[in-house]
Amino acid sequence: MSFGHIFCDMLSLRLHGTITAMIFFFYGPNAYAARHEIHRMTEAYIKKTGSDLGFERLDGSNLTLRELQASLQASPFLATSRLVIIDDFGKVKVTAEALEQTLAVIPSTTVAVFYDPEVDQRTAYFKTMHKVARAVKFEAMTSSQLVAWVTNEVKRLGGSIDRSAAQALIASAGEDQWRLSGEINKLVNYQTKITPETISLLVVPTLNQSIFDLVEAMTAGRGKAALSAYHELLAERTNEIYLLTMVIWQLRNLLLARTAVGLAPNDLAKVAGMSPYVAGKAMQAARSFDESTLKQAFLAATECEYRIKSGLEPAQPAVERLILEVATKR
Repeated sequence: MSFGHIFCDMLSLRLHGTITAMIFFFYGPNAYAARHEIHRMTEAYIKKTGSDLGFERLDGSNLTLRELQASLQASPFLATSRLVIIDDFGKVKVTAEALEQTLAVIPSTTVAVFYDPEVDQRTAYFKTMHKVARAVKFEAMTSSQLVAWVTNEVKRLGGSIDRSAAQALIASAGEDQWRLSGEINKLVNYQTKITPETISLLVVPTLNQSIFDLVEAMTAGRGKAALSAYHELLAERTNEIYLLTMVIWQLRNLLLARTAVGLAPNDLAKVAGMSPYVAGKAMQAARSFDESTLKQAFLAATECEYRIKSGLEPAQPAVERLILEVATKR
């Protein structure tokens, strides 16, 4: 059951005086899932009450505690209840006592939903919200979860896609569900059966995928293909230093994944600071890479970065030399 349905049930109880507190606290890195749930809650509220006159959305990062109090304690105007969405209030420094006092006096006619995609769990704000609100963490999806989500989204729109095509779409478009949602709409409208061919035709690869292709060609000894990929990225006006930084980041992820014996993707994500999807993808891809080659390439790339930033070598020829050097040694 979605929170939209739970919210409707709780709203009925709240409006009839059966419960006295209705505060939601959403947090976590999966902004798409959290905002989609908030949207469903908003639609459920409007359907239940018959209008949007009691709906209000606030940028919490620009609020004082007093302003928050004023909004939450306001009486409904031309409506029987109020739904208030507060984004990013965790960025405001408040004491636990002051926040508890504010939330304790929310009238029975008001429903409050706090959403913080990034929140320090050591703060008084986080601990207080966990104590007084219905707290839900929206986790980033793993690789398998993302494939399942893509498959379900395509089906919901009347299309079809197999697992390999879903993986190809994620590889090309990236793990951002906002972008994936848009690409799925575009692909289904073009042709209901989504295939690797239609993905290649209509979806522009993300920079991460282009960097991965560059690194794969470079470490596989395909220097000409790697140089071609590098020059294509430069033609798109991507900065040489940024490209090198991305290459180092990709090599680092692959090297960590190659040496992470016995670790699950979620464990690697936690210790290496990756998303679960990136960790899963890196572990899958790392199987086809030689550990010694990755180490040599990573060391060469960091040395290249040092030479550029020290003014010992211009950026573009330095990265070209790096690519050929790694490819030749391979």
